[in-house]
Amino acid sequence: MNLNLEQLPKMLTRLKLTAIRDQLDNLLDEAGRQDLNLREALSYLCAAKVTRKDQRRVQMGINLAKFPFQRSLEDFDSNPSLDPKQVRELATCRWVANGDSLLLLGPPGVGQTHLAVALGKEAILGEATQLTL
Repeated sequence: MNLNLEQLPKMLTRLKLTAIRDQLDNLLDEAGRQDLNLREALSYLCAAKVTRKDQRRVQMGINLAKFPFQRSLEDFDSNPSLDPKQVRELATCRWVANGDSLLLLGPPGVGQTHLAVALGKEAILGEATQLTL
């Protein structure tokens, strides 16, 4: 087989490995610094592709959700009347996997929307994680 290294970016594009193509020099330099063998270097390149794919999947999910703002559970100043254990349980998003609905009730200003957005983001992150396993 005749190897033409100048064709490598075109081949990576054809194989839809654009994450590797876009970072190829940096990835190969890092693999060289770590003194990786060929199998380890290939694994390292594939990990870069998987990471980028996961990031894009999460961003697409967040965009599709059309959240009114970005929030996370870490930013959530829990209402003292909420049970932190229950919030942690909701954050596992088992209710999504089970096809259950979630209804957040309370007077205005206690954080229902913030909690809903944060839980939605957790569901998106959890789905992306499960798809890569």
